[in-house]
Amino acid sequence: MQQYKNFLTPKECQELIQMIDANHTRSSVVEGGTDRTAISDYRTSSTCNLSTSNETVNNIHKRIAGILNLDIKKGEAMQGQLYEVGQYFKPHNDFFAGDAYQKHCLASGNRTHTFMIYLNDGFKGGGTNFPNQNMVVNPETGKAVMWENMKDGKVLEEYMHEGVAIEEGKKYIITAWWRENDWDGAGDEKLYQDSLQPKKIETPVNKTYTHKDQIPKFTKNGFEVIKCPEQTWNIIKDAYEILKDKVTPENFPGKENIIQGGESELLSFDHVPSIRTLIHEQLLPVHRDWIANEMHNAMKEPLIEPSFVYGIRSYKKGSTLTPHVDRVETHHISSIIIVDKDLACGCSNKPEADDWPLDIQGHDGEWYKVYAQPGDMILYESAICEHGRLEPFGGTFFRNFYVHYKFV
Repeated sequence: MQQYKNFLTPKECQELIQMIDANHTRSSVVEGGTDRTAISDYRTSSTCNLSTSNETVNNIHKRIAGILNLDIKKGEAMQGQLYEVGQYFKPHNDFFAGDAYQKHCLASGNRTHTFMIYLNDGFKGGGTNFPNQNMVVNPETGKAVMWENMKDGKVLEEYMHEGVAIEEGKKYIITAWWRENDWDGAGDEKLYQDSLQPKKIETPVNKTYTHKDQIPKFTKNGFEVIKCPEQTWNIIKDAYEILKDKVTPENFPGKENIIQGGESELLSFDHVPSIRTLIHEQLLPVHRDWIANEMHNAMKEPLIEPSFVYGIRSYKKGSTLTPHVDRVETHHISSIIIVDKDLACGCSNKPEADDWPLDIQGHDGEWYKVYAQPGDMILYESAICEHGRLEPFGGTFFRNFYVHYKFV
């Protein structure tokens, strides 16, 4: 890691701040390494793309390339970021991994360097924390910080970093990332889309599975987040209003080995069996099409049939969900539907707990953290993708239910 004091002049910093103020939007993240770029409470800053058609931006980009001794073609478009009071960016690495690599790196290669410049100081909080280095870099107007994300073709975990929350004032920075190859965002997208073209799977479906290793993998990485169809979501909301007054303690054999650290309650669909059946029927094409689209176009007959819909589980504060796979006989293509959550934690230092991600292992062997909101469905190959929730839930309740189909 290198630091460069006064890399930019105060005049340059002020000009860039004016650009960011004039054209910034809420920052997004690649959640859990999936192909879905989304707004998340993992990162609450605002972002502004800086065009090299601007003379100041172009000159700064060239100076950075010179310091790094890299061809300027390897540099991504620079970004400006604005952090206001309470805003932050939780610990992360700048390199791409898993499915995010497939989407963003097939032409450009991974990120090799990060070059970040502070445009102002005088605010409270807002340092850049490198927990693995036991170091916090304090902002100074015009100061630049550079670190490597890769070395000798291997990613460097040690430069995980976070933007600490702002306590008073505003923080402005610009960031330049550099790639292994010439940066080609359009090429990355094209190669990624080409990789998604349906491929015929020759492995026959076998409905007598007794072990997860016997089950073929039907999708690219085993999971995806989508919106629940509006018609079905309206039915679910109606059912939820009925079931809110029928919450009971949840008990099932082996529960203590699966749900630990906190209690769970159940809003049982036994009270509304016709709605449960309707949900199962309406969501079958969603699950079927998810795997059909990634197999081959000749598929016309349904591959799956309903097996189970469990009631709405209400996880309580302190709960974790032990990583596991679902029943290999009946839980082949499934979804988790997020119904409601209350993140109020009663903590003295903040009003709400962090959101509660699903931890899931993709077909590539990588573990991902997947965030979802009420009305979202997490589609997943539940009998072969190990999944759980490793972080203790910090809020009041988190409510979702599970929909399962089996191969026929």
